[in-house]
Amino acid sequence: MNFISKKVDFALPILGAVLLVIALLLPNAILAYVFTLILALAAFFLPKQGILFLLMYYPLRSFLITVNPALKLVGDVIIVFVFLRVLWNSRKNIASLFKFAVYEWAFLGFLLVGALSALLNDIGMNAIIFQLRAFAITFLLLYIVKRLEITKRDMLNFMYMTVAVVVLVLIQGLVEKVSVRSQWMPELWVNRQLSPNNSSRIYGLLNNPNVLAVYLTISALLTYYLRKMSKNTAVRIFLTVVLVVTAGVWILTYSRGTWIAFAIGLGVYFLLTFNWKFILKIAAVIAIGFVLVALPATYSAQWVKSNTKVGEIERTGPAEDEGGFAVEKTRIKETFNANTFEKSLTTGRLYVVYKGFDVFKDYPLIGSGFATFGDSSAKSFGSPIYKDYDIEVDIYSDNQYIQIIAQTGIAGVLLFAVFLLGILVLFWKHRHDNPLAIPLLSAMIGIYWCGFIYNIWEDKTFTMYFYIILAGFLACLKPLENQEK
Repeated sequence: MNFISKKVDFALPILGAVLLVIALLLPNAILAYVFTLILALAAFFLPKQGILFLLMYYPLRSFLITVNPALKLVGDVIIVFVFLRVLWNSRKNIASLFKFAVYEWAFLGFLLVGALSALLNDIGMNAIIFQLRAFAITFLLLYIVKRLEITKRDMLNFMYMTVAVVVLVLIQGLVEKVSVRSQWMPELWVNRQLSPNNSSRIYGLLNNPNVLAVYLTISALLTYYLRKMSKNTAVRIFLTVVLVVTAGVWILTYSRGTWIAFAIGLGVYFLLTFNWKFILKIAAVIAIGFVLVALPATYSAQWVKSNTKVGEIERTGPAEDEGGFAVEKTRIKETFNANTFEKSLTTGRLYVVYKGFDVFKDYPLIGSGFATFGDSSAKSFGSPIYKDYDIEVDIYSDNQYIQIIAQTGIAGVLLFAVFLLGILVLFWKHRHDNPLAIPLLSAMIGIYWCGFIYNIWEDKTFTMYFYIILAGFLACLKPLENQEK
């Protein structure tokens, strides 16, 4: 009966998986739009299962839309339909729809400042909507999940779904590595132009090693928590294997920024708990993952490249460096050297920061507006102000804070700070009465660091998990009688 019950809980994700496979095998736009509508209607009637489906869709989205671009809006449409269901459920209590925490009001204010500033600077409405959607679509999940009756069973399903998807991501990632980016990937990705440094990194189905590393960090923590809750020996062994493989693939992303963020979060957690056992467990899993997964995969890839026809594949990018860990060692060693700093100052992250402050000097109060500097909209539509600052390419800031400083000025910075710090204060306030508060507080500080090196608040996979987990934490604060035992 329990097995049947679980299948019912995952009916929509299973249906969604089947429809996605069909859409990949038959990449027809009309068929994809029909499937999108089917899934959206199903999510309206089964909102919790619609959210579970998103845990599969967003990590795989880059792969899905590469094969069938018409699948691009599946996640957005499902979120909108689940949002409409929440509105319908609250039709007899309209006032509840307008209850927001201070940090939520601050985020909405930040969006308003960015949009208003863009309008004042004659940015096209399409570009503004594009950027509003980039920030707001997953923020709706916080609004939605807060207003659903979240139970312990829902939280378990959330973790089960995460594990199921990450297993697929891990398998593909290892095949990608060992096959030297020649198997289990769209042809467009196989022929992708990569620098010698990046050619050694696993991009995965998320199509970005940094995004993949963040996703693996989140999924590993959820897998660990699920393992801790499970009493079944076989399940615990399986989840241990998943953790070890996750650690190995996480290492092979060579995402230095994510490593630092994870170390920061772990350090904060230790300072607040002095939990040596957890730190040692994390260290052990990473070490075992390095020995049993990262090392064998790296040397296997080198052997495949040297002894099979894979090494003869013509690629549009520069040739890979030779020799085992040569590229990997170089990437780690170059993190803090002078040459890396020089590149960053002239074409990299520090260059973007320098240009961002130039923009801020000219637009100090409310910035230059969304879609003008380093965001996903400016990348897609181009920015009308780049010529004024001798920016010759459509840059992506890879620094959320300088983007916010340039685009929304002092007003936007203050509002976004209230948003970030308001959530931190929430976790701090409940550090003694909720066991999740300190881990989430520690993670939040690590996330702050990520903002310096990624446009992390535009990453749909991260923000989806962040807002759902935040809403789940808020559900745990409700009286126990409202939760399933």
